[in-house]
Amino acid sequence: MSETLREALRRAAEPAPAPRLGEQLWRRGRRRRRVRRAVTALAGVRLAVLLATLPGLVAGSVGLQSADGGPAPAALGRPYPWQLTYEQDLNGPVVAAFIDPGTIYLEATGVLVGRDGSYRLFPMNPGEGFGLVSPDGRHLARWGEIVDLVSGVRTPTAERARPLAWSPDSRRLLLIDYQDDLSITYGPDGPSDPSHPDDVGYFDLATGTMKGLLTTDADTAAGAFSPDSGRIVVATGKGDGPQTLTVVDLATGTPNMLSELTGRQRLAGEAAWTPDGRSVVLLASEGCAWVDCDTGMGSLWGWRMQYADAVSGKVVDEAATARPGRPAGLVGWRDGAPVFVHWGADTDEPEKLMTAEADGSARVLLTLAGGSGALNVPRDLVEHGTFASHSANPLAAQPWAFGCLLACLTPPVLLVLLLRRRRRAVRASAASGVGQGAGADDLRAEGGDAVP
Repeated sequence: MSETLREALRRAAEPAPAPRLGEQLWRRGRRRRRVRRAVTALAGVRLAVLLATLPGLVAGSVGLQSADGGPAPAALGRPYPWQLTYEQDLNGPVVAAFIDPGTIYLEATGVLVGRDGSYRLFPMNPGEGFGLVSPDGRHLARWGEIVDLVSGVRTPTAERARPLAWSPDSRRLLLIDYQDDLSITYGPDGPSDPSHPDDVGYFDLATGTMKGLLTTDADTAAGAFSPDSGRIVVATGKGDGPQTLTVVDLATGTPNMLSELTGRQRLAGEAAWTPDGRSVVLLASEGCAWVDCDTGMGSLWGWRMQYADAVSGKVVDEAATARPGRPAGLVGWRDGAPVFVHWGADTDEPEKLMTAEADGSARVLLTLAGGSGALNVPRDLVEHGTFASHSANPLAAQPWAFGCLLACLTPPVLLVLLLRRRRRAVRASAASGVGQGAGADDLRAEGGDAVP
């Protein structure tokens, strides 16, 4: 542009009236700028809160040392609330299963940990038990069914059958089929008796059939297969009465009643037979009956193991006494020592998998994250495997979780892009000379940089 033309334009613009910009316009600009800053801050806070509330994987007692001074035991972390379910992505066979209350289902939810360390949720109905993992980690026995964790196929057993124990070869499942009436009915002969003897038997996975062994009252039954899977031992009886310990030979079906247990005795667990098959392990409480110990830990002074001869029923105490904590069940034998899921003396203490040494000490093999419970480890891993720590992958999430994350991240991202675009537009306008007469405050009110 020549000087002559510039001078002509200046003279032509002199008579033009100046734009009337009232005070309200500047206030509106400042208000818009404050709103943008507030929205940006709110979006940042929202994102920060979202990230801060992501539940960490609480390993729980990772620093515990084993009793023999060796390396720290392995640990299992907790799942994320949005973890994939096993039906969405099967991860069997598993190396562990437990229950966690902190998931999106707002109820106790089963958790399956695969051999590759993957975590999968197993949703359950309120008040429903999780089940028992087979020794090879492939199957999960539940009320009335067996779930194949590799294929997802569900095999029904009996409508009201509760699993008690797997055979060591994972081919048979000891269970109790409750025969009690669900409710009292009234007929011409009066009200019916809702209490009926229950059926104790085993389900054969190969044939898909159930074979009965005993018909007896079994309100709180417990049982175990012998190491060769040829015999079973069960403790049966009324819930408020004494329990009877019985051994049954599966080949002949002949029962051998060993003894009547006291309130301070109970069958040790799924692996209650000693490795040589000669004795059955009992747990004896000190300070309270087991039914009271389970509800009031403070009254339990300690516990010890007892060995009942599988033929004569003669009971012999172990040398160690007053073992601390509370054993949830004997789940296997490792190097000749029994392995228990241990609940600890304090209800807030994480569950552990530990060996009960002959001198009364305990060696920790695996710890479960605090807040989780009902640890279930396949027997093959307990007795022959190597334990490793596992934590959940937050990206192994259900599809809705990615939708929620996208919904949370989209507004702040769009806002940032909008502000950047507006700032570039203002800068481009300032560089072209448009709006310079309005002054620096005008550009600030519009969200741009002041023109020097």
